[in-house]
Amino acid sequence: MTFASAIRESIKIYKEEVSVRVSEDGKSYRVVGDERIPEDLKLQRVTGILNIIEKEGLRLWAMNQALDYVRENHSMMPLKKLLENASHAHEEKRDTAADYGTEAHALLEHLIINTDTAVPSKFQPVVDAWTEWLDTSDLEIVGTEVSLYYKVGGIAYAGTCDVLAVDKDDNFVICDYKTGKKMYREYALQMAAYAMALEFCIDIPVTSKIRAFIVKLPKEEGTEPQIREVAHLAEQQDSFIDACKLRQWASRRDKLVPKKKKSAVRS
Repeated sequence: MTFASAIRESIKIYKEEVSVRVSEDGKSYRVVGDERIPEDLKLQRVTGILNIIEKEGLRLWAMNQALDYVRENHSMMPLKKLLENASHAHEEKRDTAADYGTEAHALLEHLIINTDTAVPSKFQPVVDAWTEWLDTSDLEIVGTEVSLYYKVGGIAYAGTCDVLAVDKDDNFVICDYKTGKKMYREYALQMAAYAMALEFCIDIPVTSKIRAFIVKLPKEEGTEPQIREVAHLAEQQDSFIDACKLRQWASRRDKLVPKKKKSAVRS
């Protein structure tokens, strides 16, 4: 049995023994089948934790969307309605982009399972870029959409990585594909979190290391994909733990000493 075949079997057994499900509100995970994780414990999503870090330029982008809406519609509606709509203009574009990304993820997963899956024209650039990189990367895929989790001390979280693979040197490779316009810095922390969770959930041979790649795929023909390997993974993991602690701090209500109640004046 090859190394890739053995890992593929390990992932299959892991998925059969442990259930990792997203909660109804989509904000957390629950794990069933691992005695280290209480079944009633809500594990926060990795991406939710990283929302504590403001994405560079995102606030400016949202403001520009509002200004563009005002420029295009100022003569078509009352001022109050114009301002109300402008304040939500960025949400429509954000949601449209999110829907595209979700569909692209699902399509790539199906293509890995069945290469004969039909590809709609709007996703052809994404598929072409992913296929070309995969063909030249010497990676063998061993799992897709693998949900992983981690709980050590006060740090607990879960998330789903897009692709698990092994390279020609029998190292684990975690891949996450993105379809947005920017390569955000916190993607490195997301991948570091997945690497920690992979080690927590699946036995990693001592001879293997974990590598992590962010694969930003283009939406337009003729645009090159951006393939970036995460550097200094151990340091990124330390930074992700810091983000977890900051998120925990932000959610606490006991940041300041409460005011002392004034004593009632006695007659």
